[in-house]
Amino acid sequence: MNFLPSELETKIGSRIFPDWIDILDDPTQSAWNGRPLPGNYAFDDEGVAAKPVSVVEKGVLKNFLTTRQPIKGFAASNGHARLPAAYGVHHAAISNLFVKSSQSAPMADLKKKLIEMCKERGKEYGMLVRKLDYPYSGGVGDLRQLASSAGQSGGSARPVSPPVLVYRVYADGREELVRGLRFRGVSTRSLRDLMAASQETAMFDFTNNAAPLALMGAGGYLAPAAVVAPGLLFDEIEFEMPQEQLPKLPVVPPPTAGK
Repeated sequence: MNFLPSELETKIGSRIFPDWIDILDDPTQSAWNGRPLPGNYAFDDEGVAAKPVSVVEKGVLKNFLTTRQPIKGFAASNGHARLPAAYGVHHAAISNLFVKSSQSAPMADLKKKLIEMCKERGKEYGMLVRKLDYPYSGGVGDLRQLASSAGQSGGSARPVSPPVLVYRVYADGREELVRGLRFRGVSTRSLRDLMAASQETAMFDFTNNAAPLALMGAGGYLAPAAVVAPGLLFDEIEFEMPQEQLPKLPVVPPPTAGK
């Protein structure tokens, strides 16, 4: 079977986050802060009872989400077979993924810290990402270009969702929207040097359709999922402009804009 090996394939027992980060995948939880969690289920697609799985403990990768398909070092399924695969097997997929931090600060303090880091390093501005293009709204051709760019940059073997809303943050706190940037060289190594996490958490729910980056209009299966996580301050993330030409902005507003 052809497949792309995971960056985490050989990382069990290794630190992949700071020691103040824990990650839990819990398909048994049905709601969070009064909102229903779409990744809730009682049994997976192989009939295995759902169970919480502690994936990362104090920054160390402790577990994988598994199915009945044997994996070296894991003798049994932990109830996460959610997507059909070739040859009658199933792929594991997240359900309700909770990213938890034992050290956190208000989001406003993270922005101040970002500004302080820029001053200390002689940088004119820092970068603030508020939204990613996930599920990916580009086409198959765009996805191939994204994957090709990721390989050429020497980063992750898989493409990373481009930022949709990204801002330059200047010393006075002013934010300036930047158009057309993409991440460069982002991989799991980037997660080891997180500087801080916010006290505020947000829930993002989506439908995993088995396509890369949950590409819109692609795939053929449905596995609803949710991620509950804080905002994160990275020590260093690189951006680049795409090589292909960006689409031009519309010259007139949409017809409904004045209503």
